[in-house]
Amino acid sequence: MGSRIRFTKAIQVFEAYPDLNESVHAPSALVGPEDYVVELQKSDAPLMALDYFAHALPKREAVWWGMKCVSGLDRNQSENDKELLALTENWVREGDEEARAKVHAAAEETSADSASVWIGRAAGWSGGSLSPLPEQRVEMPEGLTAKAVNAAILIALGALMPEERDKALGDCLSAGLSFAGGGNMPSVSVAGQPSAQS
Repeated sequence: MGSRIRFTKAIQVFEAYPDLNESVHAPSALVGPEDYVVELQKSDAPLMALDYFAHALPKREAVWWGMKCVSGLDRNQSENDKELLALTENWVREGDEEARAKVHAAAEETSADSASVWIGRAAGWSGGSLSPLPEQRVEMPEGLTAKAVNAAILIALGALMPEERDKALGDCLSAGLSFAGGGNMPSVSVAGQPSAQS
């Protein structure tokens, strides 16, 4: 299987999502998307790599990657978090509007602000209408799913011990790049915690 990233040049991601320029530096040279992820990770602001990569992947793949990172890093998942992750996984696997609407409703109904809730929002915001009123359909902004995936992973990383964060960030990006290259999503985990399965 070939690359799951539809872009061939890193700059094309910024052309598709102009708002990305507000949070991530655009490349100064012509490089591929995967190479730019690595470049950003090695920069003075490595968290930009997460935001960029969430935009580079297609929505469903971005949600799958984010969900696997969150489920592998979040040590304190509530029952509601586990339910949202299960609904999100169902949407990724089924990909239909009914599954999307179900995870969207579950994410919107909760008052929690956990990493799992943001992954649920990412799936819910992948389509449908921004307006809750059927007669006033407003298309979901294209970059909303990527922003929610990025927020989810940042929340999961922020809950870790400071000394664990760099390795966890590297593991998330390494797993994502392997997945983007056409392989299965490798496990992401924190030492002493069961790993997420592909």
